[in-house]
Amino acid sequence: MKNNLKILRIIQTLDPKWGGPAHAIIDSSIMLQKKGFDVDILTYDKKNKINIKDKKIKIFNKGPGMGNYNFSWNLFFWLFKNKNKYDIYIIHGIWQFSTLLARILLKDKYYVFLHGGLDPYFQSEFIKSIKKKIYWFFFEKTNLKYSRSVILTNEFEKKQLSKTFVSTVGITKTNVGYGIIKPKFNKKIVKNLFYKKFPNLKNKNFLIFLGRFHKKKGCFVLFNAIKKILKKNKEIYFLMAGSESGYKKDLKNFSLSNGLERNIFWSNHIKGNLKWGAISCSKGMVLPSHGENFGLSLVESLSCSKPVLTTRKVGIHSKITDYKAGLVSNDTPEDFAIILQKFYKYNNKQLKILSKNSSNCFDKEFNISKKYFLAEYLRLNK
Repeated sequence: MKNNLKILRIIQTLDPKWGGPAHAIIDSSIMLQKKGFDVDILTYDKKNKINIKDKKIKIFNKGPGMGNYNFSWNLFFWLFKNKNKYDIYIIHGIWQFSTLLARILLKDKYYVFLHGGLDPYFQSEFIKSIKKKIYWFFFEKTNLKYSRSVILTNEFEKKQLSKTFVSTVGITKTNVGYGIIKPKFNKKIVKNLFYKKFPNLKNKNFLIFLGRFHKKKGCFVLFNAIKKILKKNKEIYFLMAGSESGYKKDLKNFSLSNGLERNIFWSNHIKGNLKWGAISCSKGMVLPSHGENFGLSLVESLSCSKPVLTTRKVGIHSKITDYKAGLVSNDTPEDFAIILQKFYKYNNKQLKILSKNSSNCFDKEFNISKKYFLAEYLRLNK
């Protein structure tokens, strides 16, 4: 039954190199359309920079915004002109111009996806947390209080709000789940594509890290863990894939100075068939994060029946444990080394069981083609 409700989603960027939301917003928009909604997306990307194949979803790129806050007169005037064309607005991310703009222009018609913006991890960044607390006091808390609800991806993220660096009392909070559509690709083609790009990884048992290179991701936990277990197992390999950054440069220097260069391979951001080829050729995914509201790269791995290794600071860690779809540890080198050692000792039979469990975990928990609460939530609260 056609719902005819029109949704506008507002996000900083659809460039996939900036992380999971760019992938998930497209998949979830496709599912919202299948559930009877009309969906458009407004971004701060430059004109014609980002487009998608699905012609039913209109992309309006009205950037770039100015500075880290992404202030944009262009986006303001576009939204002012078109604000009555939509029934529902979903703002993706906080600490941006978008939430203030929503409070000014959209009144009681908007929701806010936090996307980890209130993760307790950020209180460890002293200067940034002070700036955020000031902005929270004068603007952001009110922006969120005026929303119909902030939207959360799991119960772990919801519980973490009681431990974060600001008070969220008085803000409506709703967990609607999160996920992606199961990817469709020719496994033989994507594997050949991957090995053509990375011939040195052929016939190697490697794990992959896929994401932004930021200290929050805990890559030094991984590298120090690798350093510990290389004494016992020289045949372990890792592909570290993500855009260039100062943090990535620090990791490369650490790798060279600690004799890890034989075991670690590097790549810029990978996407599309090359990404699915990388995951398909790997033994699984690692995310040794110090704080993660969800962990979309892990879900991408599970969707390809590949197990994951992560920490208890990642929002979906309990699901991974429940389904035995991988291994979970504390976010320390000592503990992560233990699960790495355990994983590399698994025989083929044990790995097949892990693969089956991974696929089952994805289908039951994160396959939005089968389980998608956002559409039902928006329909009930229209």
